[in-house]
Amino acid sequence: MDTGYNSVANAIVNSAQEGFMFNDGQALARLFVFDNQTIDILGSKLANIDDFSPYTVLITDPIFEQFTAKYLSFVRDSQVAKPEESHGNLCRVAELFTALMTASQGNWLIPVLRPLALALCRSAQTTYQATREPGAFAQTASILLRILIDLLSDNSTPLEQSKKQGSLFVAGLLLRISLRTNAAPGAYASKTLEVKNLSSSPVFSARDRVSYNYWLGRYYLVCFFIDLARTSLQYAFDHCPAWHYHNKRAILRHLIAANMIRGHLPTQGLLDQYEMEPVYSQLCLHFRKGNLVGFQQTLIDNMEFFRSQGNYLILLERTEILIYRNALRRATRILTNSERGKTMPYKDILTVFRVSSQNYGMDFFEMESILASLISQKIVLGYLFHHQKVLNLSKKLPFPPLLSVGLLLNKS
Repeated sequence: MDTGYNSVANAIVNSAQEGFMFNDGQALARLFVFDNQTIDILGSKLANIDDFSPYTVLITDPIFEQFTAKYLSFVRDSQVAKPEESHGNLCRVAELFTALMTASQGNWLIPVLRPLALALCRSAQTTYQATREPGAFAQTASILLRILIDLLSDNSTPLEQSKKQGSLFVAGLLLRISLRTNAAPGAYASKTLEVKNLSSSPVFSARDRVSYNYWLGRYYLVCFFIDLARTSLQYAFDHCPAWHYHNKRAILRHLIAANMIRGHLPTQGLLDQYEMEPVYSQLCLHFRKGNLVGFQQTLIDNMEFFRSQGNYLILLERTEILIYRNALRRATRILTNSERGKTMPYKDILTVFRVSSQNYGMDFFEMESILASLISQKIVLGYLFHHQKVLNLSKKLPFPPLLSVGLLLNKS
């Protein structure tokens, strides 16, 4: 119950009104904080207030008044509310902020948007861990999508003064939620991809550009747009500052997966420089040697790690044909007769594929289908002679560099 005048609530409301009147987003960002420690401190000082309307009545803008009152209520209840209740309260704060952003002119509210959007994502994660229900992610994504639509619709001012300055940050969070919930995996991708054309502008901070390209690269990787994934992840890796060591390691994990599918493996020096997990060295070794069973067994042994990265199925399914290619390439150097041209009998190729996969039940038909796939994708150049049961390889370049050919696994 209210026990009288509360100086903390009054000071917050007065400062909020002053910041709003002068369009001072930085001042409002220092006032409307969302980190747990500060909220706990403020919440204990506001615990004796039931109704904040006597304090917020001094605010002249009706939407901002509702936003301020709802924020104070959220802070007051944060210590006693269940995670799902606290998340619901925060979502209502965000919805009022969205209405406030829509009604405002210019980008002066962007400093408040950033901590609020991050708090929404953290709250959704906390709620999911407590309830194991993904509804909090969907609710958060819906709010962020509405905010992003509003940001992108601001065409009345130059980019330097536009709300679009916050679009790269919000789009990155939407992609992150989309990957976290496996929603299609891009239920919100149509809007987030609109931001891509803006991402190269120097108006955006390096932090926003790196973060957006990281999440965009991961989205492309899940959708098997391999070259687009490589481009975005390479940009994120190259432009991430060297002192953000752990961030560069996180980017490199996905960049290795994207590059491996295109036959480009990291050097041991790069793996050592960033102290990558030993499993990457093992995978690279099996990939180079064409050892399919060794590669897949290494993945299976480290399944939980790669599943947590979202790369397990990508590496398991999309590297198999390339490892068969490498096995065939190694065998070609030993078994082909240069006097008759680069030809290999089916029985020799079948032996190679059986050893590589440890699948001794493989027959000629399965082996020939693998060869047909390799040739149709142009990652092996040659001809199949079905009746003679012979593979005739190109004399010039039977195994062209993978980066120079268009793999069917790289959707366009």
